[in-house]
Amino acid sequence: MRTDSHYIRAPHRILIGLFLLIALVGLPLRADEPTASKAFYNTFTDDEEMAMGKKASEETDKQMPILDAPLLTAYLNELGTKVAQASRRPQLQYNFKIVDTDTVNAFSLPGGYIYVHRGLLGFAMTESELAGVLAHEVGHVVAYHSMNDVARRYWADRLVYEVKKSGVLTDQQVTDILNQYGGYLLFVDRKFNREEESDADMFGLYNVIRAGYDPQGLVSFLGRLSQFTGNPSLVEGLLMSHPLPGERVKALRAELQLHPAQKGLEKDSVAFRAMKVQLKALPPPPPPKKPPQ
Repeated sequence: MRTDSHYIRAPHRILIGLFLLIALVGLPLRADEPTASKAFYNTFTDDEEMAMGKKASEETDKQMPILDAPLLTAYLNELGTKVAQASRRPQLQYNFKIVDTDTVNAFSLPGGYIYVHRGLLGFAMTESELAGVLAHEVGHVVAYHSMNDVARRYWADRLVYEVKKSGVLTDQQVTDILNQYGGYLLFVDRKFNREEESDADMFGLYNVIRAGYDPQGLVSFLGRLSQFTGNPSLVEGLLMSHPLPGERVKALRAELQLHPAQKGLEKDSVAFRAMKVQLKALPPPPPPKKPPQ
C-alpha cells in the first residue's frame, strides 16, 4: 500500500472543499436589482400597453383635479423622464402629471403615465427624495405589475385569446377592455402587494443611482413618512396602499449595504428649490369632492 503524501493529502483536500462549500451555502445570498419579469401570459406589446395607459389617463384627467401649472409640470416631466430613461424600460413614452390635492401620494398607470399629488411635492425635501419616489412609480411600470394583473383577468375570461386572434388591439377594443374591468379605477385604485412594492422599491433604488441621484433620498423620504406627525389624512392614502414605510426603509438600507452607491451623487438642485417656491405661490387646492350619498 502506498503511503506517500499524495494519498495522505487527497482526503484532506476533499474535506476542506466540503467545509468551504458548507460555509458558502450558509452565507446570505448577495441581493441585486430584480429582473423586469413580464408574465408568460402577458401577450400585450409595448404599444398596446401605452394605448391602455393613454385611455386610463384620459379618464383619470376627467375625474381628478389636474394642476394647471405648466412650469411645475415641465419640471416634473424633466426629472421623471431623466429617471425613466435610466430604467429597464426606457423605450416607453413616459408622462408625469400633478394632481391638485394636498395628500401625499403618487400612482402609476400602464405605459408610463405617472401621477404625483401636489402634497407629495410639498412633502419632499430634496430633489433626490422626489427622484426616488418617481423612480419607485417607474419601477411598477418596469415590472409590468399592472399589465400582468390585467392579463391575468383577460386570460381568466378567455377575452385576450379572442382579441389577439384578430391582431393588434383596436382603439374600441382597448376601451371595451377597460370598461369591463373597472375603467381607469382598475389602475388608480389598485393596491400592489408586498412583493410588488418591494420590487418597485428596488427598481427605484437602482434607477436613481443610474440617473445620478443619491439613493438615500428614497430612504429618507420613506423614513420621514413613517414618522409623520402632521395631519394623518394627508398621508392616509399612501399608507393604505403601500407596506409600512419602516419595513421598506430597512430593506433599502440592507440593499445599500450589499451594493453601496458611488460617492458624489446628486442630492438637490436649484430647479427643485425653484419648484418649491412656485408651489408655495399657488392658491390652495380645491376641496375634495364629496362622495355621492
